[in-house]
Amino acid sequence: MGKFLDFFFSKRSREDRIRDGVLSLREKLEQDYREDGYDKIPYIASEGDAHDLLKQIKLSNTLLPHKSYMTFINDNELVFGHVVMLWWIKNVNRKRTPKFFSQEYGLNYKEEFEWLKKNGYVDENTLTSKGEELLTCHPDIIEHHQEKFR
Repeated sequence: MGKFLDFFFSKRSREDRIRDGVLSLREKLEQDYREDGYDKIPYIASEGDAHDLLKQIKLSNTLLPHKSYMTFINDNELVFGHVVMLWWIKNVNRKRTPKFFSQEYGLNYKEEFEWLKKNGYVDENTLTSKGEELLTCHPDIIEHHQEKFR
């Protein structure tokens, strides 16, 4: 097997690859986010998405989820996109999830929905009183989102 394919089929652990300086593009991006001080690492769906993102970053840094979107807004590890998710669940709630959750806010909607559910912000497809309270506390986030996506 050639060196290129060895990378993809290697049985080495992530720690071994980090020690040897061999990281996947996703791992490299995650490492860069950590070094930049992001509280939450933006969601990167696949190695192909990581490749496309790196290509686009060369053109413009504005394609990255903004650091303020990945900064915790309280002690419960909630970020900007979580509040937008609560608003979306309450007011829009279509079957198809918009890509702006992953592309703009750096969140994997399905995983984050389960996290919101586990932490008592949503119950199936409705907000709990805890979710409603959080939504009421952050009208500025919703206004910002609505302005951005008009």
